[in-house]
Amino acid sequence: MSRSARIRTTALVVATVALATVALARAWPDGVGRGFWFWLAACAAGELLWVRLPLGGATLSMASCFNISALLVLPAGEAMLATAAATLGMELIAMRKRPERALYNAAQTALAVGAGAAAFDALSGGGRDLVQLLSQLRLAPFLAACAGFYAVNRAAVVLVVAWSGEIPLREAWRRNFGSSYEALSSGAVFSLGALLATHYSGIGMAGTLLVALPLVLACDGMRRFTERLDAESRPEAGDDERRAA
Repeated sequence: MSRSARIRTTALVVATVALATVALARAWPDGVGRGFWFWLAACAAGELLWVRLPLGGATLSMASCFNISALLVLPAGEAMLATAAATLGMELIAMRKRPERALYNAAQTALAVGAGAAAFDALSGGGRDLVQLLSQLRLAPFLAACAGFYAVNRAAVVLVVAWSGEIPLREAWRRNFGSSYEALSSGAVFSLGALLATHYSGIGMAGTLLVALPLVLACDGMRRFTERLDAESRPEAGDDERRAA
């Protein structure tokens, strides 16, 4: 990494962590309930189901399912704190990422969750009766929440991959997220998150078991897809030799 790229990347990390700190401070909960600890554990478990993206050493985890659920059922401050803490802890302990990378991912997760929660509240009128919203086919708040989360999360990944790797933003997006399969799989994971949140509102924590197997399958499918993309992007040695000849 060149000196200019290192400076840009460091500035991005510092700015993201600072912005997340301010956002968390403004939304800081007065106290946390049992639900907070449940979603902290669920998000941490989701971090164990991860896939390495084709470019920049970035990763994508199934924790996004639980992040969506948390922002739908918890107050914004609790959801941001739970998801950020789960991301930071698991990336340091289980994935052994560098501290600055783990901090950046925790910060951008908090911002993505905050954006999703704000979008949901704006279109739901502040109401959090998920069962009633779905029964009335009021899907706009759910779609807005997922879109807000997706936009912030993917933008954060694309920016850090592009700036640290000194490649165009469009290329970073295309290589990591530019496929229809990625959009479809993300939509499936997010819809599972909304479904889980609705079940949680109606029947409690037991609803988590309903999404365990689908998440494992989604993770396996995404891993196979990214591995195939990575293999296709690398020219085979035989092809190189033939071109050289």
